[in-house]
Amino acid sequence: MREYFLGLLDLAPDVLVFVVIVLAAERIGQFGSRWRLPLITGYLAAGFLAGPDVLKILDRSAVDDLGFVNQIALAIIALAAGNELVLKEFRSQFRSIGWVTFGLVVMTFGLGAATMYILSGWLPVMKDLGTSTRIAISLLAGVILVARSPSSAIAIVNELRAKGPLTNTILGVTVIMDAVVIALFAVNSEIAHSITSSDFHFGFGFLGLLLVKFALSIGAGCALWKLLCGYLRWPVPHYLKFVLLLVTGFGVFQLTDWFHHFSEDTWGLKIHAEPLLICMIAGLLVTNFSPHRAEFSKLLKEIGSPVYLTFFTLTGASIDLAVLQQTYLVAAGLCMVRLLTVFAGSFLGSTIAGDAPRYRRIIWLGFVTQAGIGIGLAREISVHFDDWGSKLATILIAVIVINQIIGPPMFKWAVGLAGEIRRKSAGFHEGPQSAFIFGSPAGAPMMLANQLVSRGCNVTLVTLDESARIEEAQSGARVITIPEISLESLQTLPLNDADVLIGLMGDDDNLALCELNDREFAIEKIVVRFTERIEEGRRWHDRGVIVLDPKTSLVSVLEHFVTSPAATSILLGMDPEQDVIEVEVTDPTLVGVPIHDLKLPLDALILAITRNGHTLISHGYTELQLGDQLTVVGPPEVLPEATVYFEK
Repeated sequence: MREYFLGLLDLAPDVLVFVVIVLAAERIGQFGSRWRLPLITGYLAAGFLAGPDVLKILDRSAVDDLGFVNQIALAIIALAAGNELVLKEFRSQFRSIGWVTFGLVVMTFGLGAATMYILSGWLPVMKDLGTSTRIAISLLAGVILVARSPSSAIAIVNELRAKGPLTNTILGVTVIMDAVVIALFAVNSEIAHSITSSDFHFGFGFLGLLLVKFALSIGAGCALWKLLCGYLRWPVPHYLKFVLLLVTGFGVFQLTDWFHHFSEDTWGLKIHAEPLLICMIAGLLVTNFSPHRAEFSKLLKEIGSPVYLTFFTLTGASIDLAVLQQTYLVAAGLCMVRLLTVFAGSFLGSTIAGDAPRYRRIIWLGFVTQAGIGIGLAREISVHFDDWGSKLATILIAVIVINQIIGPPMFKWAVGLAGEIRRKSAGFHEGPQSAFIFGSPAGAPMMLANQLVSRGCNVTLVTLDESARIEEAQSGARVITIPEISLESLQTLPLNDADVLIGLMGDDDNLALCELNDREFAIEKIVVRFTERIEEGRRWHDRGVIVLDPKTSLVSVLEHFVTSPAATSILLGMDPEQDVIEVEVTDPTLVGVPIHDLKLPLDALILAITRNGHTLISHGYTELQLGDQLTVVGPPEVLPEATVYFEK
């Protein structure tokens, strides 16, 4: 125990120095993002500059001593990979996703491994290695080339508000590929360990031991699932669960390492369960087979940024400049080969799946980006294969950085070619996009027009006042003057584009507006204010018109401020951190899906559902139907992401 604490004291200076480097890396990453460079590139660059080959702030021994940071980060990355796999989301496009995944794995892994084997024969840093070692290098390189980047893909989809068959297939394949890559790595790393050992003999014994190791990883993943569910349900502070998740991830690596040595000393067999596979399986099970998906996702989201920052900074410090100088052309060549194999594999898979021809030619553009899991596996190679692992990792990290830079623009290009980009204005507000307000060009009508314009609505203020043109410059709304509320006057307006009519005129004109709309225009959403003829207004309320009585409305608002001030503040837009929107379900793949199975942003909540004119108070088991109007509350910055989810 004394030696353990002395070791921690010896490590403290390196940890403090690394913390300072990480803080600098965050600033460098943000600075690079101004030129549209990925944050990961900035983190890697900062670590590389601080590493042993440039500024020498960290030496090789310090980088090795900080290996526990890699273990914690890799565990979180693998848990996050499992968390992305919400199985019910893939049922509608399972055939396409499955075949494209198959094509990508076969072509990228097969041709990528073959290319690496050929190149390793003349690389100065690898040409003296034996055939078995070159095969091991090729297998591991092939696995890394298969890896994708779900986080980058999701960020691009949210930025463009992209939705459609191509986008859904790319996202599904990218998410599933993380799990496939981790499983492939578990198998191929064991093969690489075995064929590079002096006593390797291929046979049933080797295959049996490989199956035992795989089964052990699955069993350990199930055990970790139960452990995670256990402390996720504990009534403890959120920050304590945050710490427990980090400790658990580190503990998985320590336990698998201990069992590896224990099995060798006790039974003479090197049984090594793959910690990444264990964590990925546990994350998948928590997400799909427990009631803790939302909390688990929230923990991983909060922990993700600092973990990725530290991990990529340390990875940058581990890059070997001498190896990079000798192999940068190889990295560029591997990138070109990977692009060709990605095109061939995705075209093959989408052709077998029967996807539309125009999608087959462009879908590959969405599979270029690489990031977290690829770099994580490259770091695993450098740790577990001492003789040549760091050299191979340097080459692969260079490949990943190139793909991370060129991949996002190519993905955006593919989505644009498919016509699936749905950009909104900065003042996005899901709901009526074209509103016609009937009233005077001042006071409440003008204030309402300004509010709706600020939310991105196209507003037309229709007035009977001839002086309205004077007020037009004061608002972003278009102002139109008509002589009276009559059929002839309304037919001069572009009401075919209207999503909502708002009547803020006198009672007689408002009644005329209701009657003409009901008889001639049939615009579904109409809001009208009545001050005197309340009984006649209520008759229209029974026919679907939203009728406002200023007196009772004010009393009702005051009552709700007393009984539920927080909810009232949100509904009235007085809380800048929360907003409420309505969005229609138009995506047929969501029909019959319960609310608790939706993968909404963590801060978005469905309050109610309007179906066939009736309001349903939703709960987790409420199933969606086409045409449902959902009332969603959440921070303004996440609501656009939430609404894309429900669109066709």
